[in-house]
Amino acid sequence: MNGYFFDMDGTLYNNRFHEVSEKTFKMLNELQSQGHFVALSTSRCQSELKNLPSCMRSFQFDCMISDGGALILDKQKEILEMNCIPKEKMRSIDQFCKERNLEYRYSTRGGNYFGMPYSSFAHNIYFELYLNSPVYKPYKEDEVLNVLLFCQGETKEALRPLIKDLGYVEYPDCFELRANQVDKATAVKKIMVAHAFETTYCFGDGTNDIDMLKLADVGVAMGNACDALKEVSDVVIGRVDEDGIYNFLMGK
Repeated sequence: MNGYFFDMDGTLYNNRFHEVSEKTFKMLNELQSQGHFVALSTSRCQSELKNLPSCMRSFQFDCMISDGGALILDKQKEILEMNCIPKEKMRSIDQFCKERNLEYRYSTRGGNYFGMPYSSFAHNIYFELYLNSPVYKPYKEDEVLNVLLFCQGETKEALRPLIKDLGYVEYPDCFELRANQVDKATAVKKIMVAHAFETTYCFGDGTNDIDMLKLADVGVAMGNACDALKEVSDVVIGRVDEDGIYNFLMGK
């Protein structure tokens, strides 16, 4: 049995058209019918998966890694592992954002919220990405899995000492934060150890997939992937809008 771990956005899911190609979905089913282990590994939280195309919502992944690795669910969506950001750290992050009037979004097992009032710009971006309307809910000692904190320039530098003992991915306009030593790669490794796959394949397109692809026996970058991911991959396949996954696995 092989293990196949797929990122969602830009890998399985075409964000531009909000669709999963018929051929990609057919391949997921084919892999499972052959007895392979098919898993999702995404930075989306659970509520950000609710408005995906129906075929993807109904597909029963053998394992679902979400929140950038902080939450691991089994086939029945029962918790295998859940790693939260320490509450004292979340209190500090919340205070940092309040003092500087910074927007941030935090995810929990049951929901996904903005801890500060959000702008129309944030609303539009969030809806464009996930087809969800954001919800404002001040942080109140919740068990937080993942944070997106929107900041740039000097504010980023001021934040770094506060998050130095957390796991994070840095983007041009934000940080994605998780508990220390928690990411997609650490989650995938735990599943690999538990199942002893013959070969592990990991597919992705973004910088948050780098360690996951480096860990895999075969790290697969989409044709639309960032250059940094392509550099560490074992193979670069077609784009998400070119049925890259289907064509690669059909020709394997």
